[in-house]
Amino acid sequence: MPDPLDNFYRQFQLFVQNNPNVISAARAAAQIPESAKAVVVLSPYSLEHSFSRDWVSKSYLKTIVERPERLLASSLGISAAITMYPALYTLKSSDRKKSSILSPHVLKVHGKDWPPELLRLCKGADAKLAAQEVEVPDSWNAGDIYLSSKTVEALQGSIGALETAIDSIFEGPSVEHVSNRAFVAVRPPGHHCHVATPSGFCLLNNAHVSIEYAKDRFGVTHAAILDFDLHHGDGTQDICWKRAGFRPDEEDEDSPGYDSFGKKFADLPRVGYFSMHDINSFPTESGYATKENVKNASTCIMDAHDVNIWNVHLSPWETEEEFARLYHTKYRSLFAKADEFFKQGKIEMAAQNKPFKGLVVISAGFDASEFEQTSMQRHGMNVPTSFYTTFTKDALRLAQMHCHGKVLSIMEGGYSDKAITSGVFAHLIGLQNQNWIKEWGSEHVVKEIVRGCKSNWKPYKTKRARDVIRIWAEEVIKLGRAMIPGFEMFFQDIPLNVKATATNIAPRFTRSRAQTTKGPSHEPPLATLDPSKEAAPRHRRIEGTGVTQEPVPFAQEELPSDDNEDEDYVYDEELNKTFNRTVEDITIDDISRHLETLDIIEQQPPPAPATQSKYKVPSKTTTQHLRSSVRPQQLANSNTHANLNGNAEDSDISMVSHISTRNHTTRSGARW
Repeated sequence: MPDPLDNFYRQFQLFVQNNPNVISAARAAAQIPESAKAVVVLSPYSLEHSFSRDWVSKSYLKTIVERPERLLASSLGISAAITMYPALYTLKSSDRKKSSILSPHVLKVHGKDWPPELLRLCKGADAKLAAQEVEVPDSWNAGDIYLSSKTVEALQGSIGALETAIDSIFEGPSVEHVSNRAFVAVRPPGHHCHVATPSGFCLLNNAHVSIEYAKDRFGVTHAAILDFDLHHGDGTQDICWKRAGFRPDEEDEDSPGYDSFGKKFADLPRVGYFSMHDINSFPTESGYATKENVKNASTCIMDAHDVNIWNVHLSPWETEEEFARLYHTKYRSLFAKADEFFKQGKIEMAAQNKPFKGLVVISAGFDASEFEQTSMQRHGMNVPTSFYTTFTKDALRLAQMHCHGKVLSIMEGGYSDKAITSGVFAHLIGLQNQNWIKEWGSEHVVKEIVRGCKSNWKPYKTKRARDVIRIWAEEVIKLGRAMIPGFEMFFQDIPLNVKATATNIAPRFTRSRAQTTKGPSHEPPLATLDPSKEAAPRHRRIEGTGVTQEPVPFAQEELPSDDNEDEDYVYDEELNKTFNRTVEDITIDDISRHLETLDIIEQQPPPAPATQSKYKVPSKTTTQHLRSSVRPQQLANSNTHANLNGNAEDSDISMVSHISTRNHTTRSGARW
């Protein structure tokens, strides 16, 4: 069976050959171990879940924002991060791993009734669609949720991708390939799905299913879910109440095992939920929300009745400086509360003479991005792109303290190409503890990248010779569109630009030994992006002359401009110069200095529950051997950069804790 990443391998080789900055930096970084790299798991089966009511109007179709194209936008964000730090990421495709919707870890989260019911609805959907009937029950919001028989494959593939990520960060295909951090590009999202009720595009709760799998397979006892999606993860929070022993709303009141107040013993794993979201958006949007929904999205309760939930509401901001103050005084309190949750968990496990094993899970929704479409972000609340790097770095530090650095990030929302692409880009930079550069998230740069989301995308025929941004963006697009062969089914005209030279390029990627095995349990392909390996130089033959040209670095190609193409384009020479400098300035000193702060902090259980949480990044230098020459001042700067100064007492949260039930409203904004 062909490797699904073959096209990407070839395109990546071309990128390396065309980019001298990548080659020089990567040669110095060639000793970075696999364990220091972040795993990115692609989920090709996620493309199978698509809107199939082909009789609807075009205007109605435009309201369906959760669609397969979201996966392409995320791939462009992934490829953008790879072009900046190609030696720091490992790609895996879960194309050969599908897991049953009736798997034990799914049933433990969603009960014995909902997964079989979901299967039945999916299998019966095609007949209804053929008869031009809405395929979902009348009680569902048909504007948010759709089904088809192919949805089963998408869900099976999603579960397989989640399992692949968990396996990668706890076990790996080999001892040398265990990584602490993984990002899963998966859809449909999951954080609105309750125990047995789908909502807001979500059919299964990906975060909780992942945690249950991690508990069953690797003994995880405590997990903190950090959710930065624009919308409150009402389903995720609801399942946390179930995990605490409270009877779900979907269960009958006479269900066995509960006391007279609907509570039973809370078993492991214990899961805390920590969310920042817009209180005026779904499921708490004015005009649609119930009192119970608003209470749920404002619940703040710690270490009471086996429940740990903390919600923070987004506030408006005008400048990034103002947002930074909000982050440090308000939003960062989520990490203090998660820190408190883990500390208390260690105390309880020690008291029972049982081992503690933690995991940090990020519900990575990008619909709070400054680039999200206004129809989704109707109330004007958003975050700057740099937020996704900052928040992710803080999540890494939390994981260092309590979870041996283990972080699983799962894509949730994000519905415009710009929001997903820029958000994933910034998030992955943070997942490797590197610095986000402001120019990378500029409107100009993001606009160039998301051109690759168009079904009819073609490279520019001509470019300005010094337009580094446009030339770089095309490299990003080619890499992103080569990641999943399934894109070709939806976009038949994807030009990979690799066929002509593919036979001349030897693969230079480290493969896992598991790739030689056969059968359904085949370990997903693993591509270590190590551009330090020499590749055959690319030559160009000039048509009709018999002359062969030497390869030209992509940032130095002389390409004439064409005044008839992209008439509204304004070339920004200063931005191009600055952008080029940001790429050239990435050195092995920078990379290793940030990686070295990811040493694990071993903490002993505190003698008593903490009333205040302060934590810092360590100053050890386990990756010091990677640096060619690091000056003392650089080390001092590294340690200064490592400190986290977010104090719990700085929070201006004034929400009241509530124990309440959930209700559902529409996410699309339309009344049903």
